[in-house]
Amino acid sequence: MLETNTFYTDWDKESLGERHLPENEYRNAFEIDRDRIIHSTAFRRLQSKTQVYVTGQSDQYRTRLTHSIEVAQIGRSIVNFLNRSSDQLNQEHYIDSALVEAACLAHDLGNPPIGHKGESRLNELMDPWGGFEGNAQSLRILTDIVRGDQRPFSNAGMQPTRGCLDAILKYKVVGKKNTSQGAKFLYPDQKEILAWVHSDPQLDDLAQSGTQIRSLECAIMDLSDDIAYTTSDLFDGYKQRLLTSEQVHDFWEDTHPDVSPKMRADLDEVLKGHYPMSRFVAGLIGRWIYAIQLDEFPQPFIPVPRYGYSIKLNSDAQAELQALRKLNYRLIYDSDYVKIPESAGVQILEELFVYYRDVVLKTRDPIDALPLPAGVDRQTTVAGKMRRICDWVAGMTDNYALTLHAHLPE
Repeated sequence: MLETNTFYTDWDKESLGERHLPENEYRNAFEIDRDRIIHSTAFRRLQSKTQVYVTGQSDQYRTRLTHSIEVAQIGRSIVNFLNRSSDQLNQEHYIDSALVEAACLAHDLGNPPIGHKGESRLNELMDPWGGFEGNAQSLRILTDIVRGDQRPFSNAGMQPTRGCLDAILKYKVVGKKNTSQGAKFLYPDQKEILAWVHSDPQLDDLAQSGTQIRSLECAIMDLSDDIAYTTSDLFDGYKQRLLTSEQVHDFWEDTHPDVSPKMRADLDEVLKGHYPMSRFVAGLIGRWIYAIQLDEFPQPFIPVPRYGYSIKLNSDAQAELQALRKLNYRLIYDSDYVKIPESAGVQILEELFVYYRDVVLKTRDPIDALPLPAGVDRQTTVAGKMRRICDWVAGMTDNYALTLHAHLPE
C-alpha cells in the first residue's frame, strides 16, 4: 500500500493523457514520471551532449547526462534536508523526492548539441518559425515526442503528471516575440499545455506579463542546477588545468575582494596541490544545502502546498555561489580551450540545419545519405516542417551531428 502524503492533491498527480497501469502498481505518480524519463531515448542521448567541454576533448569532464544525474542527486539531498529540518513538514506532509528527481533529470532533455552556444544559434536560425528554447524543447519532448511518434498531446509523450510538468517550467511566457531578449519562452503551440498545467486564465495572464510563477519543486530543481554546474564546471576546469593560483588570486582581487575568506583559502589550497578538489566541492555543496531555508507564502498563486512555499539560500552561501559562477565565466567559459572547439561545433550544427532548411524550402536537392527526417513530409506548413527539422537537429548527440555533417559537400 502506497504511503499517504497530504502535500500533493489528486490534481497535482493528474496525468496529461491516460496512463494504463496495473491494479497493483507499486509506484506513486511521480515515481512513474521519474522512471519514464530515465528510460527515454532523449535521456540516453545526453551522454554525448556537451555540458561545457565539447565531447571528445577529454575523458575527465561532465556531459549533459552526468550533469543531470548530479543535479538530481543534489535535488534529492535538498528535499531530504528540508523534510527532516523544516517544522512545516512531517511524515505525512512532505516534499516528494521522486518528483524533484524527475524535474532534475528532465531539465536538460531539450538541449541541443554543443551546449548553450548551440542553443543560442539554433534559436537564431529558427527565428522565422518561432525560435528555439531548451526549456520549451524539454516540455515538447515530455508531452509530444519522447516516444518517437506524433499524436495529440493529450495522448502522446509520456503522459506526465501536472506536478512534473510544472516542476520543469522555469519560464512560462509563450512566444519568443513576447520576451525582452528573445529567450526563455515556450512555443506558441504549448499554450494549451500551459493552460492545462495552471487551469486558471488569470494565472496565465500573470505569467505572460512576466511574473515568475514557479512551484516549490521547480525552485529546488533550479537551485540544484545552479549548484551542480557551478561546482562541476569549476572541478572540470581544474582538471583541464585552466586555473592557476595566480589567476584566481587576481580575479578575487579585481572582482570579489570581499569573497568568503574560507572559500578563498580552501580553493587556493586546492590550486597549490595541498587539498583535493573533490573534497572542496563536496564541502561547498554540503554547506550550501545546510544554508537553505523553507519559507511559507501567505498568499500562494495556486492553493496547493507545492505553491505554498519557497526556498532561499542565506546571504553568505548566495554570495559564495555567485562569486564562483563569475569566476567560471571569466577563467573557464571564456578560455580558448572551451571557445575554439565550441565555435567549430556550432558551425557544424548551423551547416546541418541550413542543409535541412534548404531542402524543406526546395532551394537545394537532398543528398541520398541525408534524407529528411521521418514525419517532416506529413506536415502541411513550412513552420510545421521546420519544427520537425529543429526537433531532429536538437535531438542529435555531438557525435551524431559530426557523422551526418561529414556527408555534406565541402
